Amino acid sequence: MLEQFNKYIGYPIFCAILLVLGAYLNMTPASAAAADTQPPSISAGPLSRLPLTMVPIMIETSDDSGVAEVRWAFGGMDREYFENGGGEPLKRNIYGKSSLNVHENGSYTFYVKDNAGNGSIAVCNITNIDNQTPGLELSSRTVDEIAVVSVIASDDREVADLRYLKGDYSDPDLDIWYSEGIDMTGEDSFEAEIGGVYSVRAVDRAGNSIVKQITAEAEEFRAVWISYLEFDKNGYTEAEFRNYIDEMFDNIVDLNMNAVVVQVRPFGDAMYDSAYFPWSVYASGQQGRDPGFDPLAYMTEAAHERGLEIHAWLNPYRITNNTTDYITLSEDNPARVWMEDDDVSNDRNVLAYDGKLYYNPARKEVQELIINGIREIVEKYDVDGIHFDDYFYPSLGSRYATIFDSEEYELYRAEAGEEAMDIVNWRRENINTLVRNVYSAIKDISSEVVFGISPGGFLDYLMEDTRYYVDFETWMSEPGYIDYICPQIYWSFSHSRYPFDETLDRWLSYRENSAVKVYVGIATYKAGMRTEEADWYEDDDVLRNQVLYARETGEVDGFIFFRYAFFYNSATEDGVERLLEVLQED
Repeated sequence: MLEQFNKYIGYPIFCAILLVLGAYLNMTPASAAAADTQPPSISAGPLSRLPLTMVPIMIETSDDSGVAEVRWAFGGMDREYFENGGGEPLKRNIYGKSSLNVHENGSYTFYVKDNAGNGSIAVCNITNIDNQTPGLELSSRTVDEIAVVSVIASDDREVADLRYLKGDYSDPDLDIWYSEGIDMTGEDSFEAEIGGVYSVRAVDRAGNSIVKQITAEAEEFRAVWISYLEFDKNGYTEAEFRNYIDEMFDNIVDLNMNAVVVQVRPFGDAMYDSAYFPWSVYASGQQGRDPGFDPLAYMTEAAHERGLEIHAWLNPYRITNNTTDYITLSEDNPARVWMEDDDVSNDRNVLAYDGKLYYNPARKEVQELIINGIREIVEKYDVDGIHFDDYFYPSLGSRYATIFDSEEYELYRAEAGEEAMDIVNWRRENINTLVRNVYSAIKDISSEVVFGISPGGFLDYLMEDTRYYVDFETWMSEPGYIDYICPQIYWSFSHSRYPFDETLDRWLSYRENSAVKVYVGIATYKAGMRTEEADWYEDDDVLRNQVLYARETGEVDGFIFFRYAFFYNSATEDGVERLLEVLQED
């Protein structure tokens, strides 16, 4: 029976199976998939929607006839792009999945082709890549002998972690940030009772980080202006100058000051070895004559030996004080060179007005000269600051629109047409351009050197159309202009127009940039003086009370006192004695 089954039924079935299998095995891949007209399946999506510096995209593909290749490209590509050979290949794992790590926001297109030649695309839009470091701005003020460090941390999404450390730690990945760093996330300031360098680190949600350092001064800035009037117009020998500076700086330390602001360019000249300006008469006894030594080099050395900061004080525009005769200038004075050379185009770099000579604030060559002279100081000397005084444009009176640099304004207006500023704002912008460029030039050389300006304290005059053109509001509100401002509030509490307390409060109200420090210019020279303000000679406590009032505001960072000689003057003696009691308390 079994033999008959195999012969008549089993064998034919077996043969039929062999024929079908053989036919199948002999088919080519193309013919095996010829009946597949369905496009393959593809999907692509990010593994995370959180802010990250790198986002993995997962790509899943499948097809009945089998997947032949997977490719990708950045941007919104069509299928034809890939079918013409575009895109980069991707490998599939044993589960039929591919992945791509991306570091840039945008559209990513993925293409899959099956064994039958059918293709499909999928687009994945990535928006959560964050490679931008957070913003971080630091500033420091001294309040009641404690440095308050303001911290402005910003990020497009969120600052996740904000910490500070005492010391200089520039690497954001150090373990010490977590073991000893003080978490101030959500805060905008911290108190530094001990002065010195502090490091602050901000980290955003994506893990981007930034570290900045700031030197926090745990004591108020107390400086003395040392005017050209403190120097002998007959000049000095090197030994005489050293002895004089040693005695002066020792006295300043005894006054419990921590800085000197020394006038090194009073009249377009130099108390230092300059490639741009002639030697000052106050160095050698004659403008342009080499004294045989470098006064600023020694003053810098002597100040730092005593723990004093030294700020180089200069007047940017004033050339002479009581003459318009440029022949009185040394032959190497740039003002005289411009006036005497054969190039008439530079004659207006120097202007005569009100019996004085000025550099023209509207001229590009003048600005370049001033800036180059400042670069020279910062590069050659270890100064702690550059300091401008209150001499900018002179007071021009009712004819202000038709005199001084009005000729340059008319040229500007012809070029600018309808977009031209009026002459008042144009003059303010001339000053602002110089201030911005000076600040930038200093910081390009050293971020540690500060730039400060000491305008007159009479705010109303500074806002007038006829004089000065000092845009202090911009300087105190926008970055990139100054590190400190020191208004000269040279009036007592009883002054009819500018009483000390009200005037200081007004100045403080204009500070919108917390990085700008406010020092107060104090008129030491007025103590005991008979003026329209009776309290200067009736009340020995005026200077003392001015310092106390400024401290009570909690917003004043320090003081500069005008000037050195009046700490040792019989007329000011009683007022100075009372002042020193509050300066020497610590």
